[in-house]
Amino acid sequence: MKMKKYLSIAILLMMMASPVVFTSCGNDDPMGEVENPETKLDVWTEPFHIMGANVDEVKSYMAQSMKRYRQVAETSGDNIQLTYMTGQGSEGVLYSFSRLDGSLYSVIDTERSVNRGLVIDYLKKHYTLVSADEASLQYCFTNQNKSMVITTMKISDSYFNVNYSLVY
Repeated sequence: MKMKKYLSIAILLMMMASPVVFTSCGNDDPMGEVENPETKLDVWTEPFHIMGANVDEVKSYMAQSMKRYRQVAETSGDNIQLTYMTGQGSEGVLYSFSRLDGSLYSVIDTERSVNRGLVIDYLKKHYTLVSADEASLQYCFTNQNKSMVITTMKISDSYFNVNYSLVY
């Protein structure tokens, strides 16, 4: 009787331990998928930012020009939003569209801080610098006809935002 009891307990323990052994002894390195936070881009591509554009135009641009991003969410309510992520940390782009006419009015691009020099240099070459505070990574730019404001802001030691906003 005692032997059957011990045998049952031994079988139960083996069944519970098997997934742990097979999971922890696999060839997959769970840390291998975590991107090095110091990964630097060679070229920065601006997110789609033509204010007044529709959802389909943004989706088309993202599919063709920003292949390292994938769409992870599409929401609607008070406004329509598209969320794209790289799958590497918090790097991504959030597009906001008006609920009234479906037109793009805001873009928030979250980039790695290691790429800030590349991004800021690009913005300085393509837009008019309005103000700059290099210590806090706060820059303000505008386009030629002043219909859009582009701002940057440090959000953590690892990331900063590039915000594109329509000026009414």
